Amino acid sequence: MVEDLPDPRTRELMLADAISHVPGYAPGDPAIMVTRLSGGSVNRSYSVHTPAGRFVLRLSQGPDAWLTTDRSVERELQQIASRALIAPRIIAADSNDWWMVTEYISGHLWMEPDFANPERLARLGGALRRLHQLPPPDIGRFDLLKALAGYAERVGADPSFLDWATAAWRVSGADDRPLAILHHDLHGSNLIETADRLVLIDWECAAVSDPLLDVACILSYHESARPYASLLLQHSGLVAVSSRQLAAAVWLFDLHTYLWYRERRLRRSTTDAEREAEEQLAERLPRTLAGWLPESAN
Repeated sequence: MVEDLPDPRTRELMLADAISHVPGYAPGDPAIMVTRLSGGSVNRSYSVHTPAGRFVLRLSQGPDAWLTTDRSVERELQQIASRALIAPRIIAADSNDWWMVTEYISGHLWMEPDFANPERLARLGGALRRLHQLPPPDIGRFDLLKALAGYAERVGADPSFLDWATAAWRVSGADDRPLAILHHDLHGSNLIETADRLVLIDWECAAVSDPLLDVACILSYHESARPYASLLLQHSGLVAVSSRQLAAAVWLFDLHTYLWYRERRLRRSTTDAEREAEEQLAERLPRTLAGWLPESAN
């Protein structure tokens, strides 16, 4: 069954309820400006400017998190990161996950060329280092291999993927690193560079797991960052990670994303870009096995 965003009338009612929680909002006040923000295939986000300031209001039909089952984890981890000035502050949130109000962050939204800029990547690595050093809470613990097994069962994936995933997890050295808070969706559209800091937005995929997965996420999403992998590892505090360990982590991230696309396609309508991304990952996964697979397994 394909699920989509609520119908326009339902969205209108959701917006009316949610916007009442924005500081400074008053119905009919001509000084208030509400603007739909671009992006977001599942959520709808709005900039809301009131006499109290500028805020972001996000509407959703419910969680579509690929790492955790509900957004209480997102809220907890984002609040921890916001206290370290790595994430926007949460102003208010619906306990049923229909909406969230956060502070508005003004700055430069990263584009693909930014991921080929060593200075910016060093700044991103530093932000990840600070994030990964924050004490993780007890909630949000994420078992990647268990999640992959669930996806594979639901979509009928090749069982050999799970054997390779177990091997990749072992090769990556994940069990030897302390658990950390992960953002885990480090697309350029989720990075805002201000005058004095780099802020990570959209914490829907946040979880507690191996910190190397955040670096793997960057390299999986952004080809232009791959020549600077060692710089990212250095600044994120993972200088001891070998190239083979990193290759295994990137392969695991690619596999997770691929199976997520396949599983999501069973539940929701997908865009041409999402289907193209799924096809590219399907082609890439067998090709990149050799980068980390033990020679005895080739």
